[in-house]
Amino acid sequence: MKSPLQLAALEKAQAYRTPDLDRRADSSRNFAEAKIADAIERALAVAPPLTTAQVKRLSGLLRGGR
Repeated sequence: MKSPLQLAALEKAQAYRTPDLDRRADSSRNFAEAKIADAIERALAVAPPLTTAQVKRLSGLLRGGR
């Protein structure tokens, strides 16, 4: 079974074989999200539990703040 990251990469590759610019943009956005989610999951798998303050800080980064 393919991971969400692999599926997003396949979706993006297929989208770039078409002239549909909206599909290309959506697939690029979905691939970026999948890469970020994969990196977060891998980091959390080896990290000790985060504090509430740390989770808030990281959530803020995802929202575009500091």
